[in-house]
Amino acid sequence: MKLIYEGVDITKGVDIMHAVICDNAGGKSDDLEIIFSDRERNWSRWNPKKGDKIILSKDAFSSGNMYVDDFSLYNGKFKMKAKSLPLHAKTPKVNMWEEIRFIKLAEDMAKEVGLKLETYDIKDYLYKRIDQVDINNIEFLNQRCILEGYGLKVTDDKAIIYDERVFERYKPVIDIYEDMLYSNYEFKSSSFGLYSSCSLSYLTSDNKLINYVYSPNNAPNGTVMKTNIRATNLAEAERYTKNLLRSTNKFEYTGNFSIDLNTSLAATNIVDVKDLGSFSGRYFIESIRHNLINNISSVSSRKIMEELL
Repeated sequence: MKLIYEGVDITKGVDIMHAVICDNAGGKSDDLEIIFSDRERNWSRWNPKKGDKIILSKDAFSSGNMYVDDFSLYNGKFKMKAKSLPLHAKTPKVNMWEEIRFIKLAEDMAKEVGLKLETYDIKDYLYKRIDQVDINNIEFLNQRCILEGYGLKVTDDKAIIYDERVFERYKPVIDIYEDMLYSNYEFKSSSFGLYSSCSLSYLTSDNKLINYVYSPNNAPNGTVMKTNIRATNLAEAERYTKNLLRSTNKFEYTGNFSIDLNTSLAATNIVDVKDLGSFSGRYFIESIRHNLINNISSVSSRKIMEELL
């Protein structure tokens, strides 16, 4: 294990008691938690600050650049938490764009908070008008990604946007069998929060009413999701309703389990769960927590539903 703090390798100078990296597929920052034995109060004298840069790695896995977000001293221990999103990126903003394409919008928003944009398999849609109102750049960009069926991952000073459907078609990186799982595993199917359809209604600036209802075949039982998000034509309305519905219904089947530490596994990977009856199948890793001290990898995943591809 290696720990880099503000560009200095301090691995040999600290006693790490707890180290967990959480790698998320999107929607929230990656995070890191470390606890040191600190009976000599070294960390207090070193005066750590929020926003300091830290990197934790083991084998082939690295947290990438993370930014200290929280720290505390208690019972001879020093706890530090860090996130992949820089602190200044949390500032709410107001902005407006006209006749702008998705990639240009994403580049501008990422660059403004010090992130480099990477995209995979996305379409460069043109928008007539977009308004950002009292929300930070990354949260706002994540909302746009959900509308287009994309994932947004912030890691190592990069904003990575990818097409979820494309990633879900990738081959599994590992097979998961029941005898690999720790005893606290849970696979579940739930109808809570599922919708049968999604309807959009929006009145444009020229008093044109956009109405669209997306009702997929083999939809689960549930209520109708309703939205009044801005849509300037039926093509946008169709995309938005389809992807909003997908964003909730994709969690109908979930799997949470722990296995022996496997730092080659990452969020967005596909795993193939075997011999678990109706819960068998391909799962998309939404998040994975690598405990580098206890040597455990804990996975939160969702089953890939073919009808949502």
